[in-house]
Amino acid sequence: MIAGLDLWFWICVVLGTVSTVICVIQFLRGVAADDWSQGSIIVLQGFLMVYFVGSIIMQLVTDGPKGDWLEYYGYLLTAMIIPAGTLTWSLSERTKWSTLVLGVTGPVLIIMVLRMNQLWYYY
Repeated sequence: MIAGLDLWFWICVVLGTVSTVICVIQFLRGVAADDWSQGSIIVLQGFLMVYFVGSIIMQLVTDGPKGDWLEYYGYLLTAMIIPAGTLTWSLSERTKWSTLVLGVTGPVLIIMVLRMNQLWYYY
């Protein structure tokens, strides 16, 4: 753990930041949601699926989260809905504004994974 945060969090920081930068650059260029912006969200969704499976395995192998497990998995399932929802919306509204909405997904997921990290290790 770096600074009390696990590797899952730091991977989410990198992926979320890269996704946000890609989407904001595309928005500033005036480009509607395209392969780059939507692809970055698909990568985030894939990361969350791996995170979900890893959480279940860690739940079985260790004592599980120190905080409320229901709150932890509530955060995780909500975090998995966000990229899917923004991606679906970007497919239905093909404007530059959907690209900006995709860009917000990264920071939101970083904050949610930070909270899940706190629930797992510290509460």
